[in-house]
Amino acid sequence: MKKHRGFFKRYFLAGFAVFVPIALTLYIIKVVVLKLDAIFRFVPPRFQPDTYLPFHVPGLGLIATLILILFVGGLAKNILGRRLVNWVQSIFKNIPLVRGIYNAISQFIVALFSDKSDVFRQAALVEFPRKGIYSLGYIVGESDSEFFPGLDKRYVKMFIPTTPNITTGFFVIIHKDQVVPLSVNPQEAFKIIISAGVVTPEKNKTTVYAPPESP
Repeated sequence: MKKHRGFFKRYFLAGFAVFVPIALTLYIIKVVVLKLDAIFRFVPPRFQPDTYLPFHVPGLGLIATLILILFVGGLAKNILGRRLVNWVQSIFKNIPLVRGIYNAISQFIVALFSDKSDVFRQAALVEFPRKGIYSLGYIVGESDSEFFPGLDKRYVKMFIPTTPNITTGFFVIIHKDQVVPLSVNPQEAFKIIISAGVVTPEKNKTTVYAPPESP
């Protein structure tokens, strides 16, 4: 009986380790595709692909979203299109409640994807939420003494993502002496956070990011 139990357990765990990541990945892709397909609800029926196709083709929403992003990017790169984009942005920036949300998201996206930005390029440990417990986060810049009176460049701003949803987290301002910089690239740090520490970076593939020196 024990032999059969060990045999079952060994093969079950092996199958579980292979099946679950594949199943969850396909499920997440399915959810994203279905959510993006929902954008056709706002399109008049005569312009919807399902009106002319004998069957529904999943993923058209994803393709349409990518085309829309490329189209908007093309507009933003020419003079006439840039004026249109600026006009739309000015509308969002002049609405009291919407202005704060739009500015925060816009600045976050620019900082995240800009090649010249150093945001999220230095992973570090910090004692949070209390002393004796360390959390993995990112140094996003030095404290601005004009915006945060009494805090000079000895303090840094940090973003501490939550697990497994790294799009949410905590923003803290902490003294540099209480921050432990890590010699791990941001991609590997994301893997650690998303996997709740189960996945750790391979030492031979880890790169060290050197943050720019303060002027």
